[in-house]
Amino acid sequence: MANSEFFSISSFRSKLGVIARPNYFLCKLSGYKTILDMDIDDTFSWRCERAELPGRTLATADDAGGGGTSLKLPYDVTFADTSISVICSEDMRERIFFENWIDSVVTPAGYDTAKTSYQAGLVRFHDEYARGIKLEVSQLNSSGKKLLTYTLHDIYPTAITPMTATWEEVNSYQRFGVTLTYRYYTFDIE
Repeated sequence: MANSEFFSISSFRSKLGVIARPNYFLCKLSGYKTILDMDIDDTFSWRCERAELPGRTLATADDAGGGGTSLKLPYDVTFADTSISVICSEDMRERIFFENWIDSVVTPAGYDTAKTSYQAGLVRFHDEYARGIKLEVSQLNSSGKKLLTYTLHDIYPTAITPMTATWEEVNSYQRFGVTLTYRYYTFDIE
């Protein structure tokens, strides 16, 4: 094969084959109803504009045991935080949902302590704000069939990004980002 044929666009496309597209995905949040009194199930999959498939890292230590070159050995696995971007509905219920979820982790200042026994600044137990809550992120093919689904277990938000109010964006929509942490993830090949 001549070099010009090897580096041609058609040759590249034929060798690459069908590829997964990042805009074919689906998100589902479940298990939060025991903690939060709000429901966003019916719109969340459509309002989740962007989601990250999770990553993980093996923590290693050098073992220089008997001389010679050292050997890196794994001793733990860590899971990187993930983030999503959410489109707001006109009633802002998605933003209110995540604000309330963060408030369920650490009671905010100004919280009405007359209605509850929780005091401002109180950090609740993990079981009270994360246990059993899952985020599923599925990569889809062009036909909408699930190829790979990641399930992030015991998930909760650690940050909500600010939202910009501006006169300049007339034909846009309001959105915000959420950083989520989780205990571990599993994945299924469909």
